[in-house]
Amino acid sequence: MLQKTDSNATGFVVAALGLFFIGGLLTTVAPPLLDKSWNKPFKNSDPAKGPTGKLVGYTEQEMRGYHIYVREGCKYCHTQQVRTLASDVKRSGWKGVDAPVSTPDEFVYDWRQTFGTKRTGPDLARVGGKYNKQWHAAHFRNPRDLVPGSIMPPFPWIADNPQELDDLVAYLQTRGRAKDWRPDNDYEK
Repeated sequence: MLQKTDSNATGFVVAALGLFFIGGLLTTVAPPLLDKSWNKPFKNSDPAKGPTGKLVGYTEQEMRGYHIYVREGCKYCHTQQVRTLASDVKRSGWKGVDAPVSTPDEFVYDWRQTFGTKRTGPDLARVGGKYNKQWHAAHFRNPRDLVPGSIMPPFPWIADNPQELDDLVAYLQTRGRAKDWRPDNDYEK
């Protein structure tokens, strides 16, 4: 009786691992092989050459802002992807219009993805154009002044450094602009 159980357990483990690997192949390897649109940018994306000469989709200023975003660890609290959940689509929307769900072609020019790890802070996938530079400066200086109850720490060294603030805001303004979906486009200037 005990021998039968041992041989069944081994078979079960082998079958489970086999199914796991087949599932992994079907969900990670097969989709990009079958759907070639994933590795092409949106038609209204405007690529630029980065420091290495490769097309990156960002200007030099936006790329510096991206490096500040990574340096300050923003991706540990903010995500940059609108999921297929109705709450995500509504929350990331603009003036009553639901935000489109994030798709792989929006990230073609990103050489290091910043999707984020959790949603402690709001998702930034569609934040570009929602707020002007003054709003961002006040928000980095003291987030609770603009968003009561915010748990985001202040970043006064960014708010008080015009170059870093300009660069970071330029990067944030790129978020969500690969798709033309907003009514009245941007914030009131």
